[in-house]
Amino acid sequence: MTEKYLHELMKCYTTDHLVGITPEDFKAKIDEFLALDDYEMEGWQSPDKQRDKSVKFLWGHNHDFGTFRLEGAMGNRHLKLIAKFIEMGLPKDLTGKQLLDIGVWCGGTSLLLAAMGAVVYGIEEVNKYSACAEYLARKFRAKMYMSVGSMSLYDLTDIDDYDYVSFPGVLYHLTDPILALRIIYNSLKNGGKIFVETMVAQDKRYDEKMIRYCGPSESGWNWFAPTAATLRQMMLDVGFEDVRVEPTDNQRAYAVGTRKSHKDMLRAGLSRRDIR
Repeated sequence: MTEKYLHELMKCYTTDHLVGITPEDFKAKIDEFLALDDYEMEGWQSPDKQRDKSVKFLWGHNHDFGTFRLEGAMGNRHLKLIAKFIEMGLPKDLTGKQLLDIGVWCGGTSLLLAAMGAVVYGIEEVNKYSACAEYLARKFRAKMYMSVGSMSLYDLTDIDDYDYVSFPGVLYHLTDPILALRIIYNSLKNGGKIFVETMVAQDKRYDEKMIRYCGPSESGWNWFAPTAATLRQMMLDVGFEDVRVEPTDNQRAYAVGTRKSHKDMLRAGLSRRDIR
């Protein structure tokens, strides 16, 4: 039922709700994004070591714009992700809440969270995707509820700003997951919550604290896959409380944690000493 409700919310992003542009011109601009195949705009010296999705544009989520429809690589996963986050404690009504969405791709989750009422700030390190998500926000008036920055999570400097953080499908792409989780912890207000979805180690011993190294040569763009137990410990170690992790049957896991009050963490070996 929740996914159906979320699907209905996404209907505010059809071409009859566009602002300041015709459906024909809007589709032409989307087609421009879809045709992008450019590594130089991302700052790469060579595409050889880069994941395909950061060189050639790949649409992320299924979406019916009314006058045309796009099928995405992740299908309706944006609906399933947010439905699960709601099940784990994210309110259906996010009116006025400040929310950080990390790794927005083409904007599927960010647009959905904005439609739920949140004031969304999305970040995406791939320039072509952040530009696309920002364009969608502006053309559907989500700009008043949503903005997207082209940046790495490691460059985030927001402190005590957000009520919620959405962090789906990103952790295992990071070379420094502990640092990333601490940066997110710092960005939350006291009482704020993080909602995580990630790949976990392909091992049935989810109760053991292990981490699997994937590496780009094996996977193309994955780095580390923790077990569910390791993910829970990571979140506890950076300061989150009331951490709950729910592994699924397809080597993925969902997690939620709360920043109750700011507290320091063990800094031995931390790769950035300036982190609050």
